[in-house]
Amino acid sequence: PSLIGSDFLFLAMSTVIAIGGVSRSGKSTVADWLGIQLKNATVLHQDEYALPKDQLPKVKGLPNWELPESIDWNAWHTAITQAKNHYDYVIIEGILVFANANINVLIDQSIYLGIEKEDFLKRRLDEMRWGKEPEWFIEYVWEAHLKYGLPPSDLKAIQMKDITSGQYFEVLTAIKQQG
Repeated sequence: PSLIGSDFLFLAMSTVIAIGGVSRSGKSTVADWLGIQLKNATVLHQDEYALPKDQLPKVKGLPNWELPESIDWNAWHTAITQAKNHYDYVIIEGILVFANANINVLIDQSIYLGIEKEDFLKRRLDEMRWGKEPEWFIEYVWEAHLKYGLPPSDLKAIQMKDITSGQYFEVLTAIKQQG
């Protein structure tokens, strides 16, 4: 049987780009920018696949988005595979983007946005999206990232440290060179 016109052939032509990093490292900003720069691209934010707040694990009584158990992996996997049928580039981003082996096998290119702990602490303390967070929780977010958020070595992630908007084209160039 011919593979021409089959889903297999079409899926092989789509590129999944994963962008990971700790909270406040610039993942969403870079992903959204790439989604505009790349033709026929879509962006899937991992936050949209987090479990409802009342189903999240807790840490000292607070909702814990920092654990792999906080994500509906099946729904995210389905969304990614469906997007591959319609887009040339599927950009996925999140703090736990590299935390699931079933998602990792879908990734063609990966980018890790690193920031120094001091910068993370300052950015997170300045953030008020969830109200004022206790300092112990912000420290917990950092430690959870080190445990669950780093890319596995087999993905050979492009490492970007303290990315600025002036470096976005470097990311685009690296993606095109790898592709």
